[in-house]
Amino acid sequence: MSQSHDRPAARLPARLGGDPPRLPRTYLQRTALFERLDVATQGPLTMLVAPAGTGKTLGAGGWARLRHDGPVAWVQADSRWDAQRLGALLDLAAGDPSPRLVVVDDAHLLPHDALTLVERRLSQSPHDLRVLLLSRWDLPLRRLVPELLGHLTVLRGDVLSLADDEVAVLVAEHARTPAPEVARAVAEQAQGWCAAVVLISRTIATSAVPATAARRLASGDGGIAGRVTSEVFASLPPRERHLLLSVASEQLVTTDLAAHLSHDPDAGELLSHLELTGMLVTRVDGASLDGPFAPDSDARFRIHPLLVEVIRRRLVAGGVDVQRARATVARAVALDVARGDAQEAFGRLVAVHDDESAVRLLAQEGISLLMRGHGAAIASFVRDHTDVVEAEPDAWLAVLLERWVAGDVDAARRWAERLSRRASTGDAAPSTGPTRVLTSAFVGLVRARLGLADLDEAVVQAKRVADRMVATPGGPADHAALPQLLAELGITQNWTGDLAAAEQNLTAAVELGRRRDLPALTLAATTHLALTQYMRGCERGCVEIAQDADRLLSGAGSWQPRFARTRADLASLLARLPGLPWPEPPVVDGDTGAHAHPADLATRFWLRVRDARVAMRAGAVHEAQRLLTTPWNLPGPALPQHLRVVVLVERAFLAYLSGDLRGLRELEDELREVDAPGEHQLVRGLRADLDGDRRAAAAAYRLAVSSARYPQPATRELALTCLAQVLDVLGDHDEALDRLREAVVATAVRNNAAPFLGWSRHGSPLSPLLEDLALHDVPPPGSWLDQVLTARRDQPDLAAAYAPTVATSVERERVSTPAARLALSARERDVLTELARGSTYADVAANLVVSENTVKTHVSNLYAKLSVSSRSEALAVARTLHLL
Repeated sequence: MSQSHDRPAARLPARLGGDPPRLPRTYLQRTALFERLDVATQGPLTMLVAPAGTGKTLGAGGWARLRHDGPVAWVQADSRWDAQRLGALLDLAAGDPSPRLVVVDDAHLLPHDALTLVERRLSQSPHDLRVLLLSRWDLPLRRLVPELLGHLTVLRGDVLSLADDEVAVLVAEHARTPAPEVARAVAEQAQGWCAAVVLISRTIATSAVPATAARRLASGDGGIAGRVTSEVFASLPPRERHLLLSVASEQLVTTDLAAHLSHDPDAGELLSHLELTGMLVTRVDGASLDGPFAPDSDARFRIHPLLVEVIRRRLVAGGVDVQRARATVARAVALDVARGDAQEAFGRLVAVHDDESAVRLLAQEGISLLMRGHGAAIASFVRDHTDVVEAEPDAWLAVLLERWVAGDVDAARRWAERLSRRASTGDAAPSTGPTRVLTSAFVGLVRARLGLADLDEAVVQAKRVADRMVATPGGPADHAALPQLLAELGITQNWTGDLAAAEQNLTAAVELGRRRDLPALTLAATTHLALTQYMRGCERGCVEIAQDADRLLSGAGSWQPRFARTRADLASLLARLPGLPWPEPPVVDGDTGAHAHPADLATRFWLRVRDARVAMRAGAVHEAQRLLTTPWNLPGPALPQHLRVVVLVERAFLAYLSGDLRGLRELEDELREVDAPGEHQLVRGLRADLDGDRRAAAAAYRLAVSSARYPQPATRELALTCLAQVLDVLGDHDEALDRLREAVVATAVRNNAAPFLGWSRHGSPLSPLLEDLALHDVPPPGSWLDQVLTARRDQPDLAAAYAPTVATSVERERVSTPAARLALSARERDVLTELARGSTYADVAANLVVSENTVKTHVSNLYAKLSVSSRSEALAVARTLHLL
């Protein structure tokens, strides 16, 4: 039956979600739905799944207000309701002596981690859970076991379908006629769809003869929404039509915002009237939106998606009402922009199809909109209104940068070329957009990073423009773009090797981004700054900045920069790999560069180095060498010097582990040519060390310590530990400890323990040296030396550990790859490992608890499978084919 009042639901504290939505003045109690909800919500989790317009919100809201006896926490879901926020609400709801039901409306908008939390609690502690999820579609929850256990109930749209008698009640109220013929016609067309019943009934109410209008609707073609669109709007007073046209693009509408956009001081009263008349406008209080620990806020209104679609079609169709709405929204946007608040302005103009005003705003504020995370909206507008954008050259730079940030370098190149041609033709300078000088600076950086222009010249030009903007007052359009210019300049300098300037520019971009509330720019610049810190040898700082980026990423919505996660994870992994405690072996996707910006050259470089280091750590030295010798396919004739040095030193250590004297000599010569004296001496020392010439190695390591030039890899620290190992075996134990102490001090600042892996093959083992240093210095618990000693205790030196398993260059040349994959049994692998350790047959038998004859049988089988006739040949093949 119809109910003309609603009683307040038992109210929770304001911090525990909000109240259920207020009900229309005339509300139809859904007896069948209420009964199903009574039973279903006795269990831990209930899902009510039905399309938009079926009445989920008002149906569940009416049940909560009119039928349910316990307290209810009502949540209006969106991307902010992550696992942490939802978990806090569920904890509060479960911790009260009274059972508290949490209702999540629009649960399909919950982030993935929030749904994972619900699924986990349903599995681990179902009796502490009482949740009702309202969703437009099935949620990705595992359902079989919970349904069998009675912990999950799923209700479908059929429970919301209106019976004919219920349709008749709504028709009588909204069409203002009790005529059975009208009710039958509406029921036939609406097919139980609550929203359609209301819309059709209100359309009929505007007709002088309701029965005639009902017959006309019943005989019409096409969908319900399409056929009643114009008549619904014709049935509303002009002020209500204007209000809805002005605010329909807003997800939530406050009374102040409605008045601002519609230029109607009574907009709040109109929204309240539409809510009470059941015109698909719902009041949502602040607590249900902002979470359990948010302060109370004024009520807001949400326009039902079905009505939004009706209004969208009306806006596309145009007309006098639409023109008036566009004018008032454009005026409101102009006021917002004048006050410096252009955050939502562009989307509002696009929503009301005021394309001319939108493209003008794009020219003025496009770069700021991009930095605030509105890139997708810009891309969509350009795609749908290419001709409008083509006619407004002042907007081209914003379009170029949006495509550039999104990674569409082909489109960015085309826009850059168009801007270059425009500059060369001498067109009049733009009056509303960025100046020609700023445009030229951006275009120069883009073309240079694509290999189409000289990098050094582009950097000099961009730096000159940025310095002028910082030092002197300028036009607002230029100064608004300064953070993006500084970020692009810093990114380019990361590649060219001017790391101090890159750090300065990226830090300034981050600070400006935070000060001006530019979240997308701030996040992107932060991830690049983390990589800068790593390249400068500041691993600790890199980890801290990467953690800041991770926090920003966890709070990012749809505006999250596309490649930011890759950069943050990359910087963090590069800095943590050599740190203590030793991290678990990382897992990478193996598709180097697939998730990096095509023109983010430094990131693409370090992704390849990351893969090589991960391969080396797993013992695949040959794979690491392959990764570092494969052509880089990056713009420019060669790698910048600071990155070329990284590759050469990394390859030198891999050659050292492989016993490749010839390769070390070639790498030594290359480092001499690139003017890296310390790194050249380090590799020279490795070659002498591998060759057994300890004195020559010590002399080279000394020179490396005093002349190391580059922070990555840690050349000076590596040379110090290698020198300490060699000095000790030469009999100078005291100086060895002094050098080791220097290495401890230098690496403590960086949290880089890679130098203590024990790299010298002919020097003293490193662990005993560290123990002697600890006996002498007595490090306090938890100090860096104490951490290094604990990590190295009972561990062999890396050079000694890899020697039995890594194929030498000679072995790789002699052993050919078999046509078919070799299949060794588990016992044959055990025997092969023992042979690599140098065990005799008797040792192997004792270690594996088998007889010597059994060992000989396994060895014979091994020789046959490997096509060899001796132990040395077997081990050479095994090392080459990575069988050890």
